[in-house]
Amino acid sequence: VWAADARISIGQRLAPGRNEVKGVLEALACLSLDGCVVTADALHCRADTARAILATGADYALALKDNQPGLLKQTQELLDSASVADQAESRETGSHGRSEIRRASVVPATGIGFDAVKAVARLESIRIDEDGNQISHIRHFILSRQVSAEALMKIARAHWTIENQLHWVLDVAFCEDAARNRKDHGPQNLSTLRKLALNIIRHHPDKASIRRKIKKAGWDDDFLISMIAHMR
Repeated sequence: VWAADARISIGQRLAPGRNEVKGVLEALACLSLDGCVVTADALHCRADTARAILATGADYALALKDNQPGLLKQTQELLDSASVADQAESRETGSHGRSEIRRASVVPATGIGFDAVKAVARLESIRIDEDGNQISHIRHFILSRQVSAEALMKIARAHWTIENQLHWVLDVAFCEDAARNRKDHGPQNLSTLRKLALNIIRHHPDKASIRRKIKKAGWDDDFLISMIAHMR
């Protein structure tokens, strides 16, 4: 469970019998998330997951794909037929002449049978390379809170920080993918320790990179103590 704004890992649960849906339900049952917006991949666009999110005090913004064909069709028809929609657009220019255009639309949900759904949304991303070639990707969402199209773009972007600010860092800085521990509770325990260590390292005020902070903590006991003492 990743807190995108705070950039810390706040929870972890082993999926029982490799059942990720059940693992998510158990993790949510341990949390209080008043005022938050919980995002999840299309696998978790389910009524039981939605109810579990609402029970924490949070709202949901769930990705919607072909695994829910009826709900996806209703959402698409509602967005296509809406006479008025809240819309927003952003443009970003990257390196090597690449650019990206993002367009978001949000409309109130009517006639959709899903727990506490208040709005449906579409987010289109158009990537243009230096040769002018375009790649378009469209995503749909159901929301339990009516948000602006601009806010939806921020929510969707924050969702992916779990990949580049948590999983990628754990692999590169902590070599998690190369770990060979397999026995008993070892993998789960070490995974918890890595995330705790990352939380501590990331929020220490020293401006060095995470990798350099790890090295410095190994060389300098005073710096190591300052990192641990910094946490409250």
